[in-house]
Amino acid sequence: MLRISQLAVLTAVSTAAGAASAPCPEESRGTLDEWKCYGEVEYASRMEGEDFGARFMLFENGERLYEKRDSAGTKMRLMGRGWQLYRGLEREDSTVVGRHDPFIFFEFALITPLVALAASGQPPSGLAQGPTPVAYTVDSAPIALLREIGIRSVKGRIEKHGERYTFAADSVGNVPTGLLAMSVQGHWTTQMPQPLPDSMPLAGWRYHCAPTSVDVRNNHRPVPPDTTLEHVRKGWRGPC
Repeated sequence: MLRISQLAVLTAVSTAAGAASAPCPEESRGTLDEWKCYGEVEYASRMEGEDFGARFMLFENGERLYEKRDSAGTKMRLMGRGWQLYRGLEREDSTVVGRHDPFIFFEFALITPLVALAASGQPPSGLAQGPTPVAYTVDSAPIALLREIGIRSVKGRIEKHGERYTFAADSVGNVPTGLLAMSVQGHWTTQMPQPLPDSMPLAGWRYHCAPTSVDVRNNHRPVPPDTTLEHVRKGWRGPC
């Protein structure tokens, strides 16, 4: 796994009474898995005229929500202990294996807040109340992480409001076809949100079935009507 040793260790900040902070195992710190230490990360970006958005949520009960938004629509995965549900996936997406996994980008795309932190030179606990400037150029002190992934310059800001950190940045990087300009804004928090309610209807959601042939596509089945999240949490598994 690629180490992000250039980033300061993100220390936990105090939380409001009764609120839980997302756990961050020591082995995840300074790696591409560090985004999993946040209770919620959400951002929207524009790159070469294309809009892209993503959200990750780690709920207090340990369940996770992945959400990906682009011009083709919204794709979601909700997962708990021993179960996963999907929404908005196409036939090719439903393989959920290898390069077809529509959520594999989370391992890399949610590095965005960490890039902003690297450019600011400060971990969250070190950010003062109010805006903190984000600036990095090839002429500034070397930041190996940004150089490693081809970013030439970053300008923007980070603001801390209690448990919530907001950021906005414009970056320029190198790609094989030329310069890559990206604008991004979003927020993250260490506080974990409350779980989705048991009563949540699952109309429009699908569940995964193992493929029975060499064609591993189209292996999702619709959740039956009147099924709720409580049924799934209590062990409901659809037939395949």
